[in-house]
Amino acid sequence: MLYNEQYHRLVHIIKDSETSDEFERRWNEAMELTNLGCNEWLRSMYDIRSRWVPAYVNHIFSAGMSSSQRSESGHSFCKKYVNRKNSLMGFITRFNRTLTYQRHEELVCNHVDLNEQPRIMSMVMMEKQMVHIYTRKIFLLFHKEIIQNNKYICTKKNSGADIKQYSVHRFESGSNFQRQHDVTYYIQTDYVSCSCRTFDFEGYPCRHMVCFFKKKQVLLLHQKYILRHWTKNAKVGISYGDSDLISHSVEEGADKSLLARHGLLAHKASILVDDASLTDARNTYLLGEFENLHLRVKQIDIVGNTGIPNYSSKSRESQQFIEDPSEVRAKGCGKRLKSLKEKAISKCNRQCSVCGVAGHDKRTCPTLNSRSNAFAYDMDNTPNEPGEHDIFTTIGSSNRQFGL
Repeated sequence: MLYNEQYHRLVHIIKDSETSDEFERRWNEAMELTNLGCNEWLRSMYDIRSRWVPAYVNHIFSAGMSSSQRSESGHSFCKKYVNRKNSLMGFITRFNRTLTYQRHEELVCNHVDLNEQPRIMSMVMMEKQMVHIYTRKIFLLFHKEIIQNNKYICTKKNSGADIKQYSVHRFESGSNFQRQHDVTYYIQTDYVSCSCRTFDFEGYPCRHMVCFFKKKQVLLLHQKYILRHWTKNAKVGISYGDSDLISHSVEEGADKSLLARHGLLAHKASILVDDASLTDARNTYLLGEFENLHLRVKQIDIVGNTGIPNYSSKSRESQQFIEDPSEVRAKGCGKRLKSLKEKAISKCNRQCSVCGVAGHDKRTCPTLNSRSNAFAYDMDNTPNEPGEHDIFTTIGSSNRQFGL
């Protein structure tokens, strides 16, 4: 609390100093004005300034993190799930839960990056280009630089045989204020760097570089200024431990995604290159085959119709051809199909109206059939009385005459 008034002054010096010389000069001036040069803690921190002051490390890519930010963020994240009162088994359970949550959040971010796009607020071609390449978080930072570059003016400072320097300063309300940033263009390597070191330290072009690109009418961002770390395809690749699994899934047709195809081809090509690079003869032969194979691959159209033979492991004799479908009975033809319940009822509860026994009806009654057979036998074996045959013959002829 004693040095609360000087806190913001020191923070401004630490964060806004672009070079080590500038930081030391401004730090010494602040110590003289505030009479804090005799403070032991500040003197000890100044002695190790090369470890924590951004001006000493901003030329190294660190994803914008400070010296202790990664460890402190990891501690803060783990403290939400683990504390010193946990037992060994409780620690393992909570630690696994922590990793599960972290991986879930990573999958959510990947889903957002692949399926959602931020809204484009300007008509700059560079912004339209990077919305399809950068992740959502990095694109929002780059979008801020695109918007802010309209407030800066780029003027030529000096030029030489190898480099050209430009001064980029902010202009607002008819007056120049704040610092001037130096943008250096290296002619031989065709590379641009800025004195703020934002691209070197955080990995995306700063507003001063964008202002220079606008002056030189560079519409699209070159590949050399796009770090793979911040792209949506940063994870595209293959884990060699899972190569057999990916190979099997692609060959069986279980996974035909771009990632799986690319990973399989990259793995096979890596093995082939390792074997061919052992001798000059193998190297020369593989280079020639690569050129021929590249030309043949380009000839394949989108549909896949080409004159290139199929080198699949399966023989052409085992290929299946489409044949006529098998005949199927039409719906409703034939006898009505009875349900199991109907069949059970018909078998168990049916009784004959003649003998009263279940299991058959009048048409198949054995008692009635035996009686009919006995009567027919009696009729056949009984002799006719005199004149009986003539009577029945006469009655039968009379019935046929009257249609009875």
